[in-house]
Amino acid sequence: MVVAGKRKNGFYLWTVRLLVLILVFGQFGVYGGNRAHAATVQGGVLSSSNDSQFVLYVQEGKLKSNVNQVELRWQRSENIPTSTLPSFKSQLIVGETNDISQVSFGTYHSTYTGEVKHAFVVEFNKLWEEYHQVDFVNGDWVFSETDPLGNLTPIDVYDTQVEPLSLVINAETGQVVDLISNINPYYHSNEENYSFIPEIVEVEEPTIPVEIPTGLVAEVSDGSVDLSWNKSNKATAYEIEVNGIIKGQSYINMWVDNSLNPNSFYDYRVRAVNSFGVSEWSNTYSVKTLLSKPSLNVIPVARKNTIQWSTIGDADFYQLQIDEDEPVQLNNTNSYDHVDLIPGSIHSYKLKAFSSENESLWSNTYTQLTVSDYESGLKILEAKSNQIKVSWQVVSGATGYELEIDGKLVAVSGTSYTKTGLTPDSQHTFRVRTKNKLEVGSWSNSVLGLTQLATPVLKTSSLSSNDTQLFWQLIKGASYYEIEMDGSVVGRSIDPTYIVEGLNPGESHKYRIRAVSDTNDSVWTGIVSQVTHPDVVAGLNVTASTNKSITLKWSAVKGATAYDLEVDGVTVSVSGTSYIKSNLLPDTDHTFRIRSKNAAGVSSWSEQVLGLTKLVTPILKGNQTNASITLTWVAVPGATLYEIEADGNIAGITDEQVFVHSGLVAASAHKYRIRAINGSNLSDWTTLLNVKTLK
Repeated sequence: MVVAGKRKNGFYLWTVRLLVLILVFGQFGVYGGNRAHAATVQGGVLSSSNDSQFVLYVQEGKLKSNVNQVELRWQRSENIPTSTLPSFKSQLIVGETNDISQVSFGTYHSTYTGEVKHAFVVEFNKLWEEYHQVDFVNGDWVFSETDPLGNLTPIDVYDTQVEPLSLVINAETGQVVDLISNINPYYHSNEENYSFIPEIVEVEEPTIPVEIPTGLVAEVSDGSVDLSWNKSNKATAYEIEVNGIIKGQSYINMWVDNSLNPNSFYDYRVRAVNSFGVSEWSNTYSVKTLLSKPSLNVIPVARKNTIQWSTIGDADFYQLQIDEDEPVQLNNTNSYDHVDLIPGSIHSYKLKAFSSENESLWSNTYTQLTVSDYESGLKILEAKSNQIKVSWQVVSGATGYELEIDGKLVAVSGTSYTKTGLTPDSQHTFRVRTKNKLEVGSWSNSVLGLTQLATPVLKTSSLSSNDTQLFWQLIKGASYYEIEMDGSVVGRSIDPTYIVEGLNPGESHKYRIRAVSDTNDSVWTGIVSQVTHPDVVAGLNVTASTNKSITLKWSAVKGATAYDLEVDGVTVSVSGTSYIKSNLLPDTDHTFRIRSKNAAGVSSWSEQVLGLTKLVTPILKGNQTNASITLTWVAVPGATLYEIEADGNIAGITDEQVFVHSGLVAASAHKYRIRAINGSNLSDWTTLLNVKTLK
């Protein structure tokens, strides 16, 4: 089933989410390997490599690949360019841990992912799918939410409908990288292919682990212990005991114990576990956490840096290392003044705390440039989508300035600077300081600048005599778009298209738009003019005809630049409001209809009008006596009668080609003309024939 429609206020340019992984058995590769079943997914190992270097397991309801948490989401979207407007295809797939049916480990390769050397292929009983496709067809936006198998999404897709439903997980990163299924349009259409080579499972007789974990080592900080040990044969998990209490379980040979107290003792033991039992506990491994790691803050003033830190509990003294020199020992204090510094010189500082039995890690190194005291008046002068201009006050005695933009220095000589090449809708920090031959000044307070949203590129087209469509590309960060017509805002759209309705035929309007978010906007686009289709032509009628031609006229249409006149099915272009169709046969019917046109397009056709050419005009001759005049003519094709006018009066109607006007006075002058007639037509009158009777 396809859901399609035409939107007058825009199409949904789907911010597409795609999370589908599909593996079709035997399509391009081998599918199999070590497997885990749905009954085990509440907790424990689902699958692992033979050497246990990579383990997929569930712990506290979370799916993990080694230490990386796995989010069972996959999405893929594609912008398909066309000669007119783009089309879009997107797919989003979401899986649940409880719906996993089996897992395999091996090497995966596809056109989309390339080679994934270490991969878990996870099959599901069902996956949630959302699919969208948008195409521009015959001038209309056509929307489809139906996947390649005909499922109207969003929907839960079950393995009873299509097999398999599989997501591919990169075992090294824990990221879902592909969807193997016929609901994946790229595999359904064979546009792309994939292969999976499972690792051959080494089968051993299951027993209780007999290997006691050995080789316990730890990295210790002030608040955590990173414990590791040698792997035990046949272990599927490990239990960790801390100070006599079992604190947790790990499915790999590592354990991170966080949120510990500084300067405190902890005893660790580890034992191996599988479904048949547990091993003996390892030897106790005792550690003591370090003193709290100091955190430095440096306050620069003229020719001096003041280093400050918070007092560390249980610390008896500190060592402060300045510029990688021998540390200075400091007792019972939490600050130090580094004095007599040269302006513009850089100094580094780090600190370690000590007690009689313990110490801390070195603090992070803090680097500070010495300064002198100046103020700047820094401000944002102008912001565009790709540049920001800043300015500051002149400082007496300064020979130049240093401007810092996003942490990078720029040397400037004046009191303004324009930073170009920026990304639209991005924030940037600026601060400035003075300098002279001897020193540099203090940094000003930071000023935050925001570039404008990118400016859309507006295009227009006339849909009809009353509707005009505007469309543009999606602007990153935009929440909606404002539409201005002829200088006034007429609406807004969340989609990159808008239809202006209720316009008059053949009228030209000026449009521009801008992108808007809650905190930002773009520059208005340039003005684009668009004329609507002209109105239907009225008043088409036949105003004259001869036996060889028909003359037509019609009313002028506002906004039309020309007209298409259809004559007996053949269209000719006409610039005015009249037309003579010549070279026709006498007494023949002809059909006419007309439409107006301009740069935007054409109107609908008018109602059809019929035209009839006249009969052939007879050729009249006369012979006379002293008392009569005889008129003769050649028969006219199609004529059934002839009408005779003598001296301005109808003298008779005859079906013959002769007429005698008798009883006349000798030497008298007379005027005659005739015309041919049939049941539905007639000819033009002949020209007057002057005849005089004899004396």
